[in-house]
Amino acid sequence: MADIRWFGHNDYEHLIVSDLCRLGLDIAVDGDDPAGLAVAMNHDLAPDVWRYSRRHRVPVVSYVWDLPPSRIGGGRYDPVVSLAGRLLAVPRITGPRYITRRGYYSRLRFVAHHARAVWTPSTSSARDVSRHFSVVPTVVPYCYNSVLFGPECAHHRPATADDEVLRLLSVSRLVAPKNHEAVIRAAARLGAHVDLIGRGPSQANLHALAKQLGVPLRVRTGLTGEQVVAAYQHASVVVCPSRYEGLGLTGIEAALCGTPVVASDIAAHREFLGASAHYFTLDDDDSLVAAIETARTAGPPPTAHLATLSIEAAARRFFDRLSVLL
Repeated sequence: MADIRWFGHNDYEHLIVSDLCRLGLDIAVDGDDPAGLAVAMNHDLAPDVWRYSRRHRVPVVSYVWDLPPSRIGGGRYDPVVSLAGRLLAVPRITGPRYITRRGYYSRLRFVAHHARAVWTPSTSSARDVSRHFSVVPTVVPYCYNSVLFGPECAHHRPATADDEVLRLLSVSRLVAPKNHEAVIRAAARLGAHVDLIGRGPSQANLHALAKQLGVPLRVRTGLTGEQVVAAYQHASVVVCPSRYEGLGLTGIEAALCGTPVVASDIAAHREFLGASAHYFTLDDDDSLVAAIETARTAGPPPTAHLATLSIEAAARRFFDRLSVLL
């Protein structure tokens, strides 16, 4: 029997599995065989993890990345019942509910309440989970892809000082909370080009805003890891304008590529980027423009503190805590 059944959706959520195995854990990433512990690394999989845990009487570790204010707001969860292995959310009759995806986050809350442990990547996520889910989580930071974003990334950054065009890059989903509109407005004032890597429902509106303001905008999707690294390296400044993050990988990856970083002044950015970023105040375009102007002439960001977010460091954190639960 495996020590752990690991539930993840993508390569990123499996980044530390190989290192955990090297440290001595036996981990299954698929199948329905029983294990000593189930680890839920993806919110979408919470109901599947719940069913697995009930079938095999296996305790769960629920990793809650974030609880976006745009979805939770000031509402309350819907009651959830477990029926024949399914989690059914019963719409709340009284009081405000979560703003969107009500049953989704209500089920996530239910699983968290029945988990052996709840972990979050940041202190800001931990505060939100404690507030909205009424559980006490443990902050266990995850990692960036330290294989892809290794020390050589910064060394291969091309000189951009002679490039007359200011090129602003942002890498994230194209949704309203990521606040890409602010980057386009700033680019209009600075005469900059904007490069976005990501996809999402805001794409049409972003193109329309860029056209209205005369900002050259390119949106790309489906890039390989190496192509994303190259995009970071060729940008003048990487802007991380999010209104909320649980971890905030974009600024970390950009700093490791030696590119100046501008980030919204939110808790997760401060927690992980520290001195690697130039900060701006949300909803203050003057502040954003000033931060970009400062960053474009700055040297490479300091990155020594980011070593604590490598795959190896995260695997050690997870191993120490998982070993106690087995």
